[in-house]
Amino acid sequence: MYSTFFRKKHHRIIEYLNKLGRLSSIYSEKRVTLGPLLSHRELYVYATENELAIVLIEKDSTGILAEKDELVWDLATTCELFRNRLFRLTKNVPHVFGVIVTSDVVKEDDVKRSVWEAIEISVIDKVDGLESLSLPVNTDEDLPVAFPLQFLYEAEFSEEDFADALYNLTN
Repeated sequence: MYSTFFRKKHHRIIEYLNKLGRLSSIYSEKRVTLGPLLSHRELYVYATENELAIVLIEKDSTGILAEKDELVWDLATTCELFRNRLFRLTKNVPHVFGVIVTSDVVKEDDVKRSVWEAIEISVIDKVDGLESLSLPVNTDEDLPVAFPLQFLYEAEFSEEDFADALYNLTN
C-alpha cells in the first residue's frame, strides 16, 4: 500500500480507496476521530499485518490554494503515537504511514515534499467529490490486525508519549 499511496495522483485515488475497502485481506474502517490530534476528522484506516495506512479525507476543503503543514504534522504525530504503542502491543509492528486527501490545491515545494515523505505522509490534492464520499470498509474481526487496532483506538497518550513521538519525528 505504501508505495502505491505515494505514487497515486488525484484522478486515481478514490478508485484505489474503493478497491482497498473491498479487499477481504485488508482490514478497513471509517473513523470520525482518531487519537487526540485528529478529532472531528473523517479518517479511514487500512491495515494488514505489514502496513497500517491512516487516510484523512478532508471533506470540508474548498479547492483553494492552502497550506497543510499543521495537518501534516498532526497526522504524522498520530502515526508515530500509534507506531510507538504498537511496539508495546505486538512483536510484528506494521509500517505506519499517513495520507491526506483534499480538494484544496496544496502549497508545496520540493523541500516540503521531501520533509513530508521523510515523516511518511503523502498529500494528494485537487481531488473532486470528497464532500459526499462514502467508501466501502471491511471490518472483519477475524483478520489478525483487528484486535490490536482496537487497543490503538482506545489508547490514551501521556505527555511522555507525545515527547517520544516528537523526538522520533524530528531526529
